[in-house]
Amino acid sequence: MNIGIIAINNCMVSGIYGVLDIFVAANFCIEKKYGKNSQHVINCQIYTTNGLPVRGFNGVEVKPTASIDDEKPLDIIIVAANAEIVVECCQEATDFEHKDKIDHWLNRHYQAGTIIASYCTGAFMLASAGLLTGKVATTHWRNAELFRRLYPHIKLASDELVIDNGDIICSGGSISYIDLSLHLINKYVGRDISSECAKLLVFDPIREKQSPYVSFEKHKDHNDQPILKAQEYIEIHYKQEISIDMLAQRVGLGARTFKRRFKQATTENPLNYLQRIRVEQAKLKLEKTTEPINNIIWSVGYEDVGNFRQLFKRFTGLTPKDYRQKFAT
Repeated sequence: MNIGIIAINNCMVSGIYGVLDIFVAANFCIEKKYGKNSQHVINCQIYTTNGLPVRGFNGVEVKPTASIDDEKPLDIIIVAANAEIVVECCQEATDFEHKDKIDHWLNRHYQAGTIIASYCTGAFMLASAGLLTGKVATTHWRNAELFRRLYPHIKLASDELVIDNGDIICSGGSISYIDLSLHLINKYVGRDISSECAKLLVFDPIREKQSPYVSFEKHKDHNDQPILKAQEYIEIHYKQEISIDMLAQRVGLGARTFKRRFKQATTENPLNYLQRIRVEQAKLKLEKTTEPINNIIWSVGYEDVGNFRQLFKRFTGLTPKDYRQKFAT
């Protein structure tokens, strides 16, 4: 199986070489199971636009083993994360060096039947090439809002770690290149090799969601002063009983106008905002204290413990107990 990973300037270097390391580990497992010269062996090459090195976001040079000018057919192309997309958070379009040439290369291979995959912000490059039209995508959770703004016609499931559309595959955060690589090994080589590879790398392959890692973004970069006032009130008084009517009255707006403007300014409705603030406070206490879970739930303004546990799992994908076990410091 021939795989190419495309690297451009400002790529995340760890992902480029990390993908290679995972496929080398897979080949080790393949050789143990099937012997040398197995048809399952993975040949992975690093591609750049001209066969010359590129400089990663951390300043380290990435040396290619192939150029996109090469005519060699590929079974899978992996589009790597580009940190510049993360940093340039206020841009109006996805732009990167040699964009037209890379778009053409990706589309040419896609039309020839090559599977196209991405991890982290590589999804922006797939979207800009038109390859995600009619597909479901995922990307780094912190860039979900930017992705939705640039590509409103593409369905984004940013809570998911890996989304497989068959011919287009996306994975989420920056380290999700591991999840993506193991997914590809599982799908195209076999579950047994994927499992052995995960054991060899000491990596938990049972990762399905990004939601446990997501920090709530409060969205205060707007100029709607009554809504900012309401946000601040919620953040200070989240332990208390708060109603939409009370908030609207405090900031001098009618309830319907308040709900509409709150959603427009923060992308959340007021109740959801309050719930997320309470969940974030509970997460902090679960991470930093040994306080009993029920006490934590009561301390953030919930009397119904069962209701909050359901709410917590909806936002994080984990129960409070599992969250504490995973993230306690």
